[in-house]
Amino acid sequence: MHIFAEKAGMTRRQFLKGSGLLAVTVIVSGIFAKIGIDAFAAGDNYIAQRAAGLYSLDEKMALRKSHENPEIIEIYREFLSPGEEKYLSAKAHHLLHTKYGKNIPAFIEELKAPGQNENSHEAA
Repeated sequence: MHIFAEKAGMTRRQFLKGSGLLAVTVIVSGIFAKIGIDAFAAGDNYIAQRAAGLYSLDEKMALRKSHENPEIIEIYREFLSPGEEKYLSAKAHHLLHTKYGKNIPAFIEELKAPGQNENSHEAA
């Protein structure tokens, strides 16, 4: 009967070596996966604790909003929008907003220029 005859290919010894190597690979991969999952869980736990700590510190602060800070209000009245609390003035916009790119040196020179016209920046 040709059904029970062994065919050329893999021997029993090669099969056992291959399956043993596969089992070791699966076990080692499982261990590393468990370590990775535990590391992510520990990181998530740390982030949650840190956020809770920051929120509890924020709740204890007397001044929690920057637009209610008397020092910030004074800076706006005296420098950024003289005589009033105009938070969207051109000077405040240009000094407090971050700029990136090649136009930074020109912007610095523009700020250094004496008697700059604040209304010329509103259209930009």
